[in-house]
Amino acid sequence: MSDLHDWGTGEAPKPPRPDYVPKVALFPQTLDDLMNRAGPYADATKAYVEWGAVTVWFMKDADKALASAFIPIEVASLSIVLVREAVRIETGWPCLSGTPVTPELYDLPDDAQQIARRMAADIHDLWKNAGRPYLRPSDFKYAFQYLAAAIRKGIIPPVAAIADADPIPAAKPARPHILDMFKETT
Repeated sequence: MSDLHDWGTGEAPKPPRPDYVPKVALFPQTLDDLMNRAGPYADATKAYVEWGAVTVWFMKDADKALASAFIPIEVASLSIVLVREAVRIETGWPCLSGTPVTPELYDLPDDAQQIARRMAADIHDLWKNAGRPYLRPSDFKYAFQYLAAAIRKGIIPPVAAIADADPIPAAKPARPHILDMFKETT
């Protein structure tokens, strides 16, 4: 251990390396961890992250899967964009601007909405069959930070944390300290 005093050497003190290493990552690394931390927003968080992954998969790797399912690229693109926004609103994903935008899917006739939802569900299933690619820790971190920002802005109420739990009373009272016998009782 280096000495924390200068002793005239002119060097800055070097603090000892801490022995404590956190056992839990600051940001979620898995979808399950993210959903556990999201509390009542777990379903919205899952939908947000999954549809983001579906969108990236569609843009990078979905050509063969869509061709084998006879889904035209243009139809798939439109279905993903329309349904992704509608699912965000329907699951309760917060809007940081404070004014939620009505999804364009709602402007379509009912039969067109059903077709778009069915097509998006088929694409979501193709993504699952492809191994659910592009679910990345960076996306989990972003979603976690987004929820934290919504809480800070007061858009959504805080998620219950460990600090919010009621304390558990001690099983037995603590033994009195030896100095307690010198205290004056009034």
